[in-house]
Amino acid sequence: MRASLQRLAVVALGLLPAALAQDNGKRIVVGATGERIAAFAEAAADLGFGGAVIAARDGKVVAALGVGAADLAGKIPNDARTVFELASFTKQFTAAAVMVLVQRGKLELDDPIHEHLPGIPDDCRAITIRHLLQHTSGIPGTNSRGSGDDLAAVLPSYFAGGPKHKPGTHWEYWNQGYALLAEIIERASGEKFGPFCCKHLFAPAKATTACFTGDPEPKGVTVAIGRGRGEPRSALAHPYGSYGFQYKGMGGAVGSVWDLWHWDRALRAETVLKAAAKKELFTPGLNDYALGWFVRTRDDRRVQQHGGSVRGFLCDVRRFPDVDAFVAVLCNRDDGPMGEVANGIEALLFGERRELPKPLPATAGAELVGTWNSDIGKLVIERHDNRLRASIEWAKYPPTRGFVTGAELEQAQFFDWRQQMPLAIERAGGAITGIRIAKNLFRRA
Repeated sequence: MRASLQRLAVVALGLLPAALAQDNGKRIVVGATGERIAAFAEAAADLGFGGAVIAARDGKVVAALGVGAADLAGKIPNDARTVFELASFTKQFTAAAVMVLVQRGKLELDDPIHEHLPGIPDDCRAITIRHLLQHTSGIPGTNSRGSGDDLAAVLPSYFAGGPKHKPGTHWEYWNQGYALLAEIIERASGEKFGPFCCKHLFAPAKATTACFTGDPEPKGVTVAIGRGRGEPRSALAHPYGSYGFQYKGMGGAVGSVWDLWHWDRALRAETVLKAAAKKELFTPGLNDYALGWFVRTRDDRRVQQHGGSVRGFLCDVRRFPDVDAFVAVLCNRDDGPMGEVANGIEALLFGERRELPKPLPATAGAELVGTWNSDIGKLVIERHDNRLRASIEWAKYPPTRGFVTGAELEQAQFFDWRQQMPLAIERAGGAITGIRIAKNLFRRA
């Protein structure tokens, strides 16, 4: 923490050089904006961030660096060439692969999927390729069971009950739709999904270390080990046993922030997709979702964005096409402060001020340590590296994990990788009797 504070002080005084030397692409910091971004990212280590970031404006990289360790022993540092799993950011590669085949006349976006996949149930025959890409198939997101390589084996569970809404009229994130898209790509191209993306997307873009889980380790770079909610895993290890229908197309791409920057350059030009295909790719539908990208206007900035979360890894990638700006943040902690880091780097890139929340001092938070129960879940607060780590095991939802931040106890907030939520502390006779988070009251177990 002391090193981070010292670096912030140096930046505040303007004492850093205008540019730091490029170390084989491992670390680049250019100008005052790059210095602020680098200092911000490095200070985020005190909140549990570890990974790599890259930021560019007007088509020029101003910061590319790593934070924290790539390995469990803490001996191998992350840098801008370290490769991470990209989780659901893979979806926009799947969408781009579809558009490559559309350009070649192998597919049409409005083709019903039954024209490309055998065994589609009769009540699902109105679902098109576009519906799968835009999460508007009408199939509920809970239809997520099914694994392996046999299409016929997964279709009954994928399509159980049929569409709950007329296709095209309702947005609901459905991962398995992208597994079906990967199968369509394989059948239309005659190539396996991963090799197709490597040959027709990554190679033309010069994303030289991009690959997929299960692939051989790229030469000359470090492969990050992810950790956090479960057993640690290499970015190249399958999170779900194999790259079958349980993950294919929806996740599994692996790469560095430099790979993502090269991919951004390929999208900016017509290296992979021509203008008409890119227009389709970035035209938003329901819920601002285009083809594998959310496309929104935020703070008067048009942004094309997608993230990802899987065991051990988080990802957030943002393109700002009107000003040729780009931000990518990769994290090899699945409980790291991804949202705060990505939001902060975006703000700094556009000349806005941004400060990180302060870790709650462990001494101030001693009263919070322990297990707290409610009807809707269990809150566990424990010490971790002189910080307070918090986790909520919801009864009906996936677990939420993060840290407790704040200058002092009465200003404490629960800080997960997406957002900050105030902790309302209830007392009786001076002792804490309950903790309220987002209107949910937890009492000491």
